[in-house]
This record gives sequence, C-alpha cells and structure tokens, in this order.
Amino acid sequence: MKTLVSALALLIGSNVMAVAGDHALKFKLVAFTVGEKDGGYHMVGATVSPDGTIGTKDFTVKEDQTGKGTLHSTYYFPDGSIVMGGSYMDTATQTGGHVVGKYQVVSGTGAYQGATGTGSFEGDWGDKSPLKGAALYNVELDVKTPGS
Repeated sequence: MKTLVSALALLIGSNVMAVAGDHALKFKLVAFTVGEKDGGYHMVGATVSPDGTIGTKDFTVKEDQTGKGTLHSTYYFPDGSIVMGGSYMDTATQTGGHVVGKYQVVSGTGAYQGATGTGSFEGDWGDKSPLKGAALYNVELDVKTPGS
C-alpha cells in the first residue's frame, strides 16, 4: 500500500510538472475573414504545428488608415486555450498585403492556466498570400505557465 501511495504521488507530481513550464509554440495559421464584429473584422483560422498538432483561432482586428492595427484573439489547442492581445502593421494594397505583429498573453485555460508571455506573427493576405482567399501566417508564441 505504501508503494502504491508513493507511486501515485510521483505520478501526480510528474503531471503537475509537465503543465508548468515554458512553452515555445511555433505553427502556421491559415485565416479567413468571416464578417465584421465590434467595429473590426471577425476572422477565424486553423493552426498546424510542425509535429502535426492542430488547433483553431477566433479573432477580431481593427485597423486605422495607416495600416496600424490591434487585435484580440483566442487560440484553441487540444490541451487548452490562450487569449492574446496584440498590435500589427499591415503594408497593403487594395488586393493584398504583408502583416507583421506582436502578441501579449492575456490569459489561458487548461495547460495554459495562469499563462504569461509574448509572441509574434508575420504573413501575407489577399494576392500576396499563396492561398487563394486566405491569409497565411508564421506564428511563434513564448508562453510561460506557473512554476516556470
């Protein structure tokens, strides 16, 4: 019995340690505009990590006449979600453009509960994107969870 209790304590402790830490997340995001929301554009997307893990994203963007914008987004992964705020610069024409931006972690759930951190993204949309009708971004997130 004492061995079983010790083994359970070790198992529980190792699972807690697996949740705490520094998560360097890199993935591709394919995004689509689905309408207008809260004075900006409402977009959705799908993420694919190098290891094949997939996720989704729901976000809104607001942009001024100079191409500077802000965004609010939620990434949904199999092990939890991450809410991000951010800003970006869009160098665009009427038919497409290039976007570079930065993120700040607002909150998280699941494996990302209590998360902090930053991130960046860069990509193309419209006729600049290799995907017809969709934007394609490279995204990198440095997410820290309690205990890291």
